[in-house]
Amino acid sequence: MTDLTLSVHTSPAFELPNGGIFSPTTSTLVLGPTEALLVDTQYLPAHVEAVRSEIASSGRTLTTIFITHAHSDHYFGLQTLLTAFPTAKAVATPAVATHAAANLQADREFSAAFFAGAAVDNDRVPDPLDGDVLTVDGVPIHVIELPQADIHPTAALHIPALDAVIAGDAIYNGINPFLAVSGPSEWPHWVHSVDTIAALNPRIVVAGHKRPELPDDPRAIAETKAYLQAFIEGVESQPDSRGLVAHVQNLFPDHGNPTALVMSAVTAFKRKKALESRGE
Repeated sequence: MTDLTLSVHTSPAFELPNGGIFSPTTSTLVLGPTEALLVDTQYLPAHVEAVRSEIASSGRTLTTIFITHAHSDHYFGLQTLLTAFPTAKAVATPAVATHAAANLQADREFSAAFFAGAAVDNDRVPDPLDGDVLTVDGVPIHVIELPQADIHPTAALHIPALDAVIAGDAIYNGINPFLAVSGPSEWPHWVHSVDTIAALNPRIVVAGHKRPELPDDPRAIAETKAYLQAFIEGVESQPDSRGLVAHVQNLFPDHGNPTALVMSAVTAFKRKKALESRGE
């Protein structure tokens, strides 16, 4: 029996000012009797504020903000939240912390353009975590470095006391995964990350992106693996990006955010054609 609970905040899908949809994004509070830990921060002002308000109203002391990976939708709320909770520490694995620091300015410029000024700005990055265990009111939470998700480096948290995994973008739940910033050499490593999470046998799995109405159910593990395998197979078997989109949508008709699938398919076939033109 544990005193820990989870509270998952999922932002709705966001209609991008320049066209397309951005997937619903999760932030997760791990709440103990007196302390709280936040996993990922949101990126739109209203949702960063919703997370801040929930922390403040919980009556707990926010001790830690853990960042799963250095995409702006997962860490750009740091400036706002660390200002509101100055005793909290923002941390990530050393690899993620290094990646965030190296790309902060580029991420700020990209975010400002991509979201057309709708997202928060941010000048903070997580510090490298010393070790692989965090705690909330003394209950251990294990940091699991993963070989790949939508990007590398990336990590998840395993909370044995809750049989829970907060998976970051290694797992998607009812949403088309974003494969446009990785390629064929990375995709098998993403499958391996999914297998790593499956081996923990969790009963709760919080995906980095999910349809807000869906439960945080471990079925998302097998679903993510099946989706990745279908996409990988489709890149080889389908004649073009349109065929790949149709192939995946036929298998996963209820998945949200088709923009992510279209971008992933178009990018995959551009890469494939470039390799073929070079005789590779």
